[in-house]
This record gives sequence, structure tokens and C-alpha cells, in this order.
Amino acid sequence: MKNTVVIDTFSIDGFHEVFNASFLYVILNSTIGPITYVADQSAIKAIHELLKNDERFQEAARRVRFKSKTLPKGLSFYAIFIRYLYGAFLNIFYMFKYKDQRVIFPALNPIFSIFIKPILKISNIETYVVCHGELGYLFSKFKTTSPLFWYSSLMEPFFKGKLPKNLKLIMLGESIVQNFSVHYSHLVPNILAIHHPYIFKDFPTQSKINSTSTNICFGWVGVATAAKGFSFFNEIALCFYRKYPHRFSAYLIGWHPFKIQDYPHINFSSQPNVFLERSEFDSSVSNLDYILFLYDNEHYRYTASGAIFDAIQHEKPIIALRNDYFESIFKSCGPIGFLCDTKEEIFQVIEAVLNDEIDVQQFFVNLKAARSIFDSQHMKIIF
Repeated sequence: MKNTVVIDTFSIDGFHEVFNASFLYVILNSTIGPITYVADQSAIKAIHELLKNDERFQEAARRVRFKSKTLPKGLSFYAIFIRYLYGAFLNIFYMFKYKDQRVIFPALNPIFSIFIKPILKISNIETYVVCHGELGYLFSKFKTTSPLFWYSSLMEPFFKGKLPKNLKLIMLGESIVQNFSVHYSHLVPNILAIHHPYIFKDFPTQSKINSTSTNICFGWVGVATAAKGFSFFNEIALCFYRKYPHRFSAYLIGWHPFKIQDYPHINFSSQPNVFLERSEFDSSVSNLDYILFLYDNEHYRYTASGAIFDAIQHEKPIIALRNDYFESIFKSCGPIGFLCDTKEEIFQVIEAVLNDEIDVQQFFVNLKAARSIFDSQHMKIIF
């Protein structure tokens, strides 16, 4: 029986807190031995806070020994680079320290990626790396002055050529594996696919759908930036705010860099550059009726969406531009909203919803099914 060590040298505060807690749950389901969890003290605190009332987790977590480190803080490009750099050296240290154990990294550090293969050439450490949005760096073009250009440049050698047999890449969805393997078919033997895990809690649903006497709330959930389609969200909000002032409301729930006074037709849940506490976030999402996802297909070709699971958590139908990842979700549990092929279709669907022209009850049946399918309590990794 091999012990397991999880090494997270990137997460701070509430960053990836739901994934981190959910993934730890999956590891507990997948192993019977002791687990050492190395992370920043604030990230460990966030996991404990999320799961403090989960009796099943508290029982299983007796096998977990949390080992806290202090990581560089900050969300600027410079702060993130320093955290990556510091984290790379910590990762090397811990790989050798725990060389006789199963080593799991919950994210791929671009700087550390240049060291992984050389280390595994001289050792036989059983190693697993979870791939998130950083996979998208490989297929995007950036200015040479952008840190993302250098991150992608650092990662390219890692994915070229074969990977050691004792290194497995964990990808969060079959659609991501399929899209990735088109370009890196030689790495398929090293890839494990799992659903994006999530810990679902019971919240009272507050839906006003199909009631023409009330306001319908449409929301953006998660980090909002221009690159993620905020201008389109703003266009939608302004259009329907003017057309249906007593029927339509737009909310932005999550981190954003925008000046609130410039967008009086959008209700912001926080000031610029602020991450909401999880309780505040959940409270705000629970008041929505629909959640909008306006990223184009390229965004989710190699990246899973954590925000869609917030929609499933709160049983909120989605209105989204069609993408491979969301299509894979729909295949697993049935439609949980609308997937639109064009921006014009997004407008048409919202208009139909506001005019009570669509029966959406099946969405709620499928949302309940999705909670069971994607719950981390039911997931395992075959090590």
C-alpha cells in the first residue's frame, strides 16, 4: 500500500477552493492509506471552511495530514510568476522528499514543467499532474511581452516527445482529452480522464421562471474579463435593460476589473478586484434564474468549466454559446439549458424566456441528475 502526497504550491486563499476540496474528496475515495496535503495555510483553511459541515468528509479526512507552507501572495502577473518560480523549487524538493510515495500535483506549474521529465528519468516516482486551463496556453498566440507567452514556451518541451510511464496527466473531461489528443496523440497512454469533481450542497432553489409578474435575473458567474466575453454580456444587459426594464435584470457575480459606475444596467456583486467569500458568492448565485456563458468554443476546447457546476449546484439553467465541453456535460445528464450557435441566437433565447414562450421544466430534472453524476463523492481514480 502506497501513501499519497498532494503538493499544491500555487493556490492561495479561495483560489480553486471548490476544485481543491472536491479533488481531495476524490483522492480519499481512491486510496486507503494516509495522505499528506502540502499547501499554503490560506488554501488549507479554505478547504476546511468548505467542508466543515460535511460529516462524511470529516470522517475520511482523519487520514489526511495537512502540512502548511507560506506562499508568495498576490494576483498580478509578477506575483503569479514569483509564486510559480518559488513553487517550482518547492515541488522539486517535495518530489525527492516523498519519492517513495504517490505524488499528485493539482495543477501544472509551467516553470516546474521543465524539471519533471529530467527528475523522472533518474527516479521512479509515481507522479500525477492535473491539467487545467494551462493546456490552452499551448494552442494560443500571445505577444512576446506577455507572461503567457513565456509560460507556453516553457511548457512546450514538456509535451513534446514521450512522457515517462510513471507520469500520468489527469484531464477533466473526455472532450478535453479528445481535443488534446488530436495534437498530442503520442501522450494518450499517459492520460487519465475524470469528470471535473464538485461537492454539491443543498440550497433552497429560488426560481421565478414562468411567472410573468416578476423580474427574471440573468447572471454572469465567475471571473469576468474582456477576454472572456464581457463586452457581449454588457451588450446583452444594455439591450434588455432598455427593452424590458421591469422584467430583466443582469448580475455579475465574481471577480472583475471594471468600474461599476460605467455600467448602471449591471448589478455587480462586488467591487473591482475583489474575490467574494464563498458564502456571499453562493447567496448571490441562488438569487439568479439563468446563468449566461458567453465564451467562444475555443475557450473550452482544453479547459473544464468550474462555473457550470455552480449552475448545477444551484439548479440554474444556463444560456451559453455552444462549445465542446458543455456539449459533453449535456451528453452526460441531458440538456440543462440552451446551447446557442450564434450570438443572435442568445438574444432570441433570452427574448423567448422573458416572454414566457419556453417550457424549461425538463432542465430542472436534468440539473438534479447532474448533481449525482458529477458529485465527487461518487468519483474515483484508478491508480
